[in-house]
Amino acid sequence: MSLTYRTWNEYADMLADALAGRGLGRDDIIAVRCRNRIEWAVIALACAKIDARLLTLDADLTPPAVRDRLIAGRASALIVGDVAPIRLVEALEGLPLRLKASMDGAAGGFYSFWDLFPPVAPPRFGAAQPVVMGWTARAENRTAPLGLPRRRAAPASLSRPPVPEIGVSLITLPLHRMCAPVQFWTALIAGRAIALMREFSPAAALDVIERRRVTHWTALPETFAGLQGFGMDAERRYAMRSIRELVLGGAAAPDSLRHWLADTFPTILCEAYGSPETGLIAWMAPQQRAGRPDSCGRALRGVSVEVRDLDGCRLPKGSTGQIWARTQRSIECELPGSGDPGRRDADGFVATGDAGRIDEDGYIYLSGRANMLGELDLRRAG
Repeated sequence: MSLTYRTWNEYADMLADALAGRGLGRDDIIAVRCRNRIEWAVIALACAKIDARLLTLDADLTPPAVRDRLIAGRASALIVGDVAPIRLVEALEGLPLRLKASMDGAAGGFYSFWDLFPPVAPPRFGAAQPVVMGWTARAENRTAPLGLPRRRAAPASLSRPPVPEIGVSLITLPLHRMCAPVQFWTALIAGRAIALMREFSPAAALDVIERRRVTHWTALPETFAGLQGFGMDAERRYAMRSIRELVLGGAAAPDSLRHWLADTFPTILCEAYGSPETGLIAWMAPQQRAGRPDSCGRALRGVSVEVRDLDGCRLPKGSTGQIWARTQRSIECELPGSGDPGRRDADGFVATGDAGRIDEDGYIYLSGRANMLGELDLRRAG
């Protein structure tokens, strides 16, 4: 299934009309639990058009975990895909949901998602991309909802579609991860087409890359590890000849994988480092990697990064401690526990939960999670 800008916008108008008809609107939370599928894009744009918020849920969550997150996120509606709705009925009992819909057919009190759409709907114009509600880890090993600020000029909702860039972004990052919606909107703002993969396999990814002439691909370490295990002979490398930018990010990667990627794709491999609370913090371009193969890059322009001890005190350059960062997102996002100085200080710096150091040239080197700092210090002392 594919959508043009025009049909995407028309479907979003119809869904927005259906959501508004059920009393959903500004700041209502619409939860979506599915894998990477095109319906997600329609729901996201419909949320933008009615100023609702989009709450992302992992498609692999157990029913009790779904209930917990719907309560924590104060959801008003739930749309699910890739799961039999009947499995969720008991877990949803008593929740004040104004709408329950399934992309894969009505069952157990769920409407069929596609039956929600009216034959026609008036055009709606959104002034922003939807507020995306994701999840961030807390010190007590629990997750809490995290709200990204509204962004202006959502494609296909405010003005004519942008002139397409010659390029295609492949999205294999699961859309419940905060970095995946950001990747989605960034690609659209650049004017690129988007290919969504619901389930990743190396063979299927290579087929999509070659057939769609993918130019940009950002993926998790586990995804690239699958590619490494699959093997990259000359024929498979040729299938990836269209890619201009390959980005490793989303989680810490073992050195062996990072070095394999750098050896296999030396001219196109970039690395991105960030967190749900801050967004993108640092970037490593191919030409910067020489001499610094273990770094995840330097802070982007306008981003401030510090290394602090476990009490939040700033450490000198070269010291290993917890990475704190300040970005526009960290200043504006709705961060749970924002009044806790252990998470965000008065200057907008956020504790990322990662341990690392910064060298004299500003390059960041990660060494694990911040809760391992004591162990790391003991290893160095030994």
